[in-house]
Amino acid sequence: MSVLAKKRLGVKWITRKEADATVELHAQRVLGISAQKFISNWKAGKYRTLDSDDCPGIIELALIAPLPRRTSGRKKRTRSR
Repeated sequence: MSVLAKKRLGVKWITRKEADATVELHAQRVLGISAQKFISNWKAGKYRTLDSDDCPGIIELALIAPLPRRTSGRKKRTRSR
């Protein structure tokens, strides 16, 4: 895809530092805690029962934060020949 095409689509690439600052700002606004504290709480499972209606912005925060991803439940299979 050319640079011109990306510009028309509205794509703006950001640096890792800018991404971290965005997550930090959003965590402060939504929960009043740091991004690192949010990520550690997430890993500990503290937000499993949190209702998004009770805490607006939590879904967006979970989407932009670099959270650990679950591995799929599938077992590795070998292909039969």
